[in-house]
Amino acid sequence: MSATLILVRHGQTDWNVNGRYMGWTDEALNEEGLRQAERLAQRIDQWPISAVFSSPLRRAVKTAEIAAGPHSIAVQTIEELGEMRIGAWEGMYAGDIAAKYPELWKTWRTNPGDFRMPGGESLGEVRRRAIGAFDRIMDKSEGKMVLAVTHDVVVRLLVAHCLGVSADIYRRLEVGNASITVIERDSVKLRLRVLNDTGHLED
Repeated sequence: MSATLILVRHGQTDWNVNGRYMGWTDEALNEEGLRQAERLAQRIDQWPISAVFSSPLRRAVKTAEIAAGPHSIAVQTIEELGEMRIGAWEGMYAGDIAAKYPELWKTWRTNPGDFRMPGGESLGEVRRRAIGAFDRIMDKSEGKMVLAVTHDVVVRLLVAHCLGVSADIYRRLEVGNASITVIERDSVKLRLRVLNDTGHLED
């Protein structure tokens, strides 16, 4: 019996638009992000979703609450679905980071797998906690479809896990705000059914 997880990146925030590194900065959705969440809710309102999970950060929780509305399901927050902790880089722009931390920036851009930002997490650490949350969700969801709202990095790392490849694929993936990615697990394997579907956001 299979379990199906609908992975959603949270809706847009002002920092997403401005290009600031956000991490665990607890920014709210902007007006466009709220519109995206509503479009997402309309897209999935007839899907047989039995549970909704979210990162504890409010941009994810709000997206999850709006998406869960048509299903009358309470959102369950999971700490391990939170965004990558980026320490000293919180709130900085890429150009400023490159200027202040040139060698670290070069490593982050070319070989991110084991890299750790000052005071933050490595991709490996984020991957381990995200997979732990993923496994717990799937174990409880045999024969069901569930939804989890999380963040760019977490979605990318769970896709890499599903495909059985290293975190170095991170740079080759794109995960848009309020996009849908679908992973299915049965007793034999993981299957990536959908990646970065944003059709519901198009006018």
